[in-house]
Amino acid sequence: MDLDDRQVTQVSDSASSDAEPMALGGKLAGLSLPRQVLALALWPFLQNMMGVGVGFADMMIAGRMAEGESAEAIMDMMGAAMYLMWLLMILQGAMATGAMALVSRSTGAKDMKSANLALGQSLILGIGSGLFSGVMIWLVLPYMADFFGLSALATRHVTDYMRVAALLAPFSGVLFVASSCLRGYGDTMKPFLAMLIVNVVNVGLSLWLVYGLGWGVKGLAAGTVVGWAAGAAFILWFLRPKRRWSPEGQALDDGEPLVLHMRNLRYDMPMLRRVWRVSWPSMIEIIGMWSVHAVGIYFIGKMAAGTMGAHAMVVRLESMSFMPGFAIGMAASTLTGQYLGAGDPMMAKKAVRFCWLVAVVTMGGAGILISVFNTEFLSLFGNPGSSQHLIAAPVVRFVGMFQALNATMMVMKMSMRGAGDTRTVTVYSFASMGAIRVGLLWAAMTWLDIDLLGVWMVMMVDVLCQALIFVRLHYKGEWLKTEV
Repeated sequence: MDLDDRQVTQVSDSASSDAEPMALGGKLAGLSLPRQVLALALWPFLQNMMGVGVGFADMMIAGRMAEGESAEAIMDMMGAAMYLMWLLMILQGAMATGAMALVSRSTGAKDMKSANLALGQSLILGIGSGLFSGVMIWLVLPYMADFFGLSALATRHVTDYMRVAALLAPFSGVLFVASSCLRGYGDTMKPFLAMLIVNVVNVGLSLWLVYGLGWGVKGLAAGTVVGWAAGAAFILWFLRPKRRWSPEGQALDDGEPLVLHMRNLRYDMPMLRRVWRVSWPSMIEIIGMWSVHAVGIYFIGKMAAGTMGAHAMVVRLESMSFMPGFAIGMAASTLTGQYLGAGDPMMAKKAVRFCWLVAVVTMGGAGILISVFNTEFLSLFGNPGSSQHLIAAPVVRFVGMFQALNATMMVMKMSMRGAGDTRTVTVYSFASMGAIRVGLLWAAMTWLDIDLLGVWMVMMVDVLCQALIFVRLHYKGEWLKTEV
């Protein structure tokens, strides 16, 4: 037995059995560990399926807008826009990480007053960061198009697309933060329903605007904006205070403990500082991750025309394996926060290891599936005989075999974020990505003249290193002592 095992055993002998976990608050009260994981992972899994589905739908719509050189430029635009949309949502995602950590801790401690305050203050940060992100994208867009090495036609397409898509930033801020707070509380169904609305509106409206009205890439972006606005409106409606009434007509307590009261939208500096203290390391990490990925995109942009579009296809197909892995990682994050909030670090550790096993099996299996049937999946994005498809096929075959490692990295990092130990995740992620995805990739591009497959090989070396690092940190156990 290692040191952290002895320490956590002293804290909670009652957590020695998965079937009898420490009593939790919120939606997880009274459930065994496997049922807790299922309750937390099922709806995010379905939500991820929709997210992947709408990504596929956008690629399929874009891939059929034109033919020949114009079609290739549109697919290159989709590759660049994918990273610009990620940049657009970095700050909101960081605020959501802090919000989830605080709500899950408060829920585990059965302190719903603090959880509701964290919800309100996190929404202030989410909306503010969304507005800032939208303005930032407008300002940097001309420079980013040049950075990605796009053709003149692809540059015009990505400018048209992102000028419209940037308008979704405040809506995504609301949706990211509110969904994370609900997940921290243990309610994963309402975020799923909100994203269902986003995706249905997005796909339906995009098809009408692109093919019915002929708006082209602007129509594709406009459908996305309206979809996110609809999802944000519905999740705020879900979080409204719901009064129950006595037979005498008197108002009783709220039907749902996690609700958005207007009084919690007034600035509360102590809670804002707590959310920010957990969020800013995650923000630095995500910005760093984006910057590191941008280096790879810069090198890809220097390759032959169409390589950016092939890279986008690989990313979209790889995201299929992320569906179960991300859902289980979210479960690990929530359970970590709630068990630590309940004072049961032994069960927090057991929950993470159970989620790790399930993620490796499911995500690894999905990776093998896309590797074996790569040609069939790539054909969804247009002509399977095009040069972009021929570039993407061997990359998909290779990447699919590494998804068990991605699952390991994902669950370990998300569980540590759920504990609030975002600084450690940031430091070690930066160290690995900087050394490999920047240093090693630069050396390979300079001296070996690698192609797209070579770029992905370097990235998988980073995944291997991070998986080993975070498994070691997990067993070391310092994350169990994090205070938020």
